[in-house]
Amino acid sequence: MALDDLISDIEVLKKRIQSHGATLREDETRTRMALIDPLLQALGWDVSDPALVTPEYKVSGRWADYALLRPDGRPAATVEAKKLGEALASHRMQMLNYANASGVEYAGLTNGNHWELYKVFEPGRLEERQILDVSIADAPAYESALKLLLFWRPNLESGRPVSASQPIVFDARLATPKPTDVEQAPTPRPKSPDWVALSALSEHKLPTGAQRPAAIRFWDGSERRLGDWCEVLPLVVEKLYSEGLLTVDDVPIPQSGKTYIVNTQPKHPTGKQFYSGYNKINGTPLFVNANLNSYHVRQNAKKLLQHCNQNPADVYLRVAQ
Repeated sequence: MALDDLISDIEVLKKRIQSHGATLREDETRTRMALIDPLLQALGWDVSDPALVTPEYKVSGRWADYALLRPDGRPAATVEAKKLGEALASHRMQMLNYANASGVEYAGLTNGNHWELYKVFEPGRLEERQILDVSIADAPAYESALKLLLFWRPNLESGRPVSASQPIVFDARLATPKPTDVEQAPTPRPKSPDWVALSALSEHKLPTGAQRPAAIRFWDGSERRLGDWCEVLPLVVEKLYSEGLLTVDDVPIPQSGKTYIVNTQPKHPTGKQFYSGYNKINGTPLFVNANLNSYHVRQNAKKLLQHCNQNPADVYLRVAQ
């Protein structure tokens, strides 16, 4: 998720509130469909995917409107939804009770415009447990985007979501908010515009002016520097192996009928040797075929991640200009 994409999505919702607020204030379902679901989607929570979101989550004989799920299926947070314009104050204890009854650490409350998030088990008064309070119709879209990164899926899934600490200046020449040279929030962090998701890189073309990748960022927020395209695949293999997502039992992994991406020896099925410059992966018994152009590096990295049930959208490259 790029921060500028989230800003654009929030701008759409602001216009929707302004244009259709009257009808949205009549019904919670309309509010959810027009405002809440789209924003959750923009933050990485696909409400149509039961692996990510459970609507009407049963809690002690009651129902929370949403449960946002970790990869292990446990809720990272519950969210209570109300119709646009409805005051949230009278619903906060209900929201916290639902989360508390199910052992969920974070609880959210929204009417589509006003969004709140609380630490459920934090000691202290209710207001001391609040970590998010934003009304998207009343603030610049970039401010709302930064605050709402607390709901960003990798951030919330981590179990310790952190607030973005990214000051913004307005560039009148571009008529869009631009990040300055800023301190990024701790891992996991929002992706700045020069970070491009591996899944978003086109099949044949790189972004205009792109030369080579300067760094790679993985799904857990860890980063490694890069000097060239040939270093991408070895680092992907090293990361997958270190987390037990790729083992010797999974290889060889074919690129085609005549070539391998990864093998336990530096050979293709034809007996042809891998290129020797970058083939041995440190700390593993694996070898990777890295003698490839940038197109095949990108394609093989995607194929390798998908083979190991990792989403290429969660791996980013900082592409040097």
